[in-house]
Amino acid sequence: MSNKRNAEEMGTDVEDTTDRKKKCFGIENLVFLLFTAASCSGLCQGCDLCHPEECKPEEANAIKKYGIIYKQVGRGFDLTFASLTCLFIRMREDFKYYTTPTAKDNHNGRLIVRITDDNGVKMGSQALKFASLAWGQLTPAAKLGTAGMPLREFKFAFPVDHIDSTPSNNDVSNGMIMTKAEHKAKTRPSAETIANQAMSLSAPCTMTVFVSKGEPLLDSEGKPIVENYPHRKKVMNDYKLKSSQISNSIQYEDSPTRNSLVKIKYNGQDCLAQFSWYNVPDLEGEIWKPLTAADHDALELPIPPLTEYFVSNMKRFKFVVISTKNARIRDFRRQERPQIPLMGRTLIFHRVVALVFHPDQLNAKIAELKAETGIIYTFAKGPYQLDVDHIDEDETNHNANNLQFMKPQKNSEKSNGRPCRIWEIGKKDAQKEHPSVAAAAKKMGYKSSSTVHTILKNNTHPKWRGEYIVK
Repeated sequence: MSNKRNAEEMGTDVEDTTDRKKKCFGIENLVFLLFTAASCSGLCQGCDLCHPEECKPEEANAIKKYGIIYKQVGRGFDLTFASLTCLFIRMREDFKYYTTPTAKDNHNGRLIVRITDDNGVKMGSQALKFASLAWGQLTPAAKLGTAGMPLREFKFAFPVDHIDSTPSNNDVSNGMIMTKAEHKAKTRPSAETIANQAMSLSAPCTMTVFVSKGEPLLDSEGKPIVENYPHRKKVMNDYKLKSSQISNSIQYEDSPTRNSLVKIKYNGQDCLAQFSWYNVPDLEGEIWKPLTAADHDALELPIPPLTEYFVSNMKRFKFVVISTKNARIRDFRRQERPQIPLMGRTLIFHRVVALVFHPDQLNAKIAELKAETGIIYTFAKGPYQLDVDHIDEDETNHNANNLQFMKPQKNSEKSNGRPCRIWEIGKKDAQKEHPSVAAAAKKMGYKSSSTVHTILKNNTHPKWRGEYIVK
């Protein structure tokens, strides 16, 4: 990838990266400001400044760029400045030039940014932590503890709390730097929460009640009593059973032995219970297919000895323990490009769906491209990998019938042809629609489409926001 494209993908306003190697951006579009503690005690960008005129750069503790105020990060650390939305400016030592480090999503919603510490050594940490420090979002104990602390030590010594518990909300108003003890006390789950989590993680089961071996207990209508438990933990609590008792009962359900029948008190009556795997209801029209040996080979994934994997045509994935038929389902509906951990590897879910449900299409596409180009494309091995495309361009629709294999160049062309709308931050009413990403890039003066894709997906560009137009 070219240096130009790298710079554009970082969301940097740059005309030519060849020139950027020689010098950083000049400071013509920056205004250096000096805040007093009294004039900026809160999260406000409209404070009165003690100097209405431009300050000397080396004396400033704030910068204004395109109407956005960036405040100084750290104490004695006067080279990096952060805005309320986790945008950053890093000044060179002579204050004549600057760069704009871009916070990147770490795939868990949190933004990570790389800056330099007090000794000029590069370091990375949560963008919200640096920005919260700049804007004074600290508890009294954290404020006292950080006094005079070098930035690199601060990175490890103090956590930042997302006030609304949403990691993707990286606005400074949602950040609060705390001591480790304060953060642990706030985030420690209650006994009720721990119990609910244990309940939700326990597997389902079905219980059939017997009065003696082979003779079921009947209800008032003369029907055998069979109860489904969506969480096995509940039946353990209700009848004071151990997990091993239920697992053994399920394991031997096809050939009942004394291990398969468990003694319980049912409505005060001495009874026996037979447990079996609870078949989680399918969605309407849902089809499950197992990952075959060929699928494992294509994924470069070993076959687990104790577990089977199943993929649904309707955005769900199922793990089944072979010995007990114990099942757990992960639901990926409404998630954009979800990932799934299997055997120590992290795989993109919709690629697994396409592989399992469209093996014939995969082989046909490989044969077609070999005849067309002479190149042998593969699913996961080698330098020529096939892409998996969302046909309706909705990246949350991982239904099997919405996926197709495609040559990477064709997928890129299709992606660049998607219509979109772009607007300046804070001016969504003035949004402009473009017939394609490529057209938007040309209109905005970018030489490639990568920056526009970044604007549409990451919400980290210092000036623009946007969204794809779903057909």
